[in-house]
Amino acid sequence: YFTVLDLKDAFFCIPVYEQSQTFFAFKWENPTTGQKMQLCWTVLPQGFKNSPTLFGNELAKELEQWHSKYNTMTLLQYVDDLTSKNRTETRSKAVTISLLNFLGLTGYRVSPKKKKKNKTTKNTNLHKQTKKEPFILDLKGERKFGVERKEAICQIAPPLNQRELRGFLEMARWCRLWIPHLGLIPKTSYKAVKGPTELLEWTPESQKGFDEIKIALMSAPALGLPNGMKPFEVCVHERGHQA
Repeated sequence: YFTVLDLKDAFFCIPVYEQSQTFFAFKWENPTTGQKMQLCWTVLPQGFKNSPTLFGNELAKELEQWHSKYNTMTLLQYVDDLTSKNRTETRSKAVTISLLNFLGLTGYRVSPKKKKKNKTTKNTNLHKQTKKEPFILDLKGERKFGVERKEAICQIAPPLNQRELRGFLEMARWCRLWIPHLGLIPKTSYKAVKGPTELLEWTPESQKGFDEIKIALMSAPALGLPNGMKPFEVCVHERGHQA
């Protein structure tokens, strides 16, 4: 029995140190009066490229306290999505209630609309999978792109302005685990967003980098979830000032 929980506004549960809040300053204009003022994020902002990593690490540390009491069940975490697996329905309900209470006491909220339950049967040879957008998480412990996601990437048209290009590059950064040297590929595309206006300076080099990112995303392999109980080696590689 599986239960999938999606945390609501998860990044906003992590406060930012007061000394660091100025790094997340932005200008806001009142739509009614037109008055402009400068504001600062006091919590992890949406769109910051390191927010998923920072949040995921913090949530994992807190979940260790709860998971130590239920070490016979399986709990998988992907950023703000949690999947638990239990052998019986009764056990699944008890564990889910305990997990929800723990999350509530630690300041997190769960979206009721996105809560899912699933049951696997023994009379099938099909490999059970759980969709965790934009990835698929299967019982072998592998994360990979779904067919729908690859088709959507294939149909992405070249951007018409800097805003569209920034959105595409942000999506690519989410997938950096799958693509070696991803930081080197979009350098030509980044140059196109440095213009003084939203108009896009799209060159043949920009188009080449754009196409290379799409190909890399569509051909990304499945990744196995790490098992900390097994021996491993940490390798550090640097190329073009990119680690």
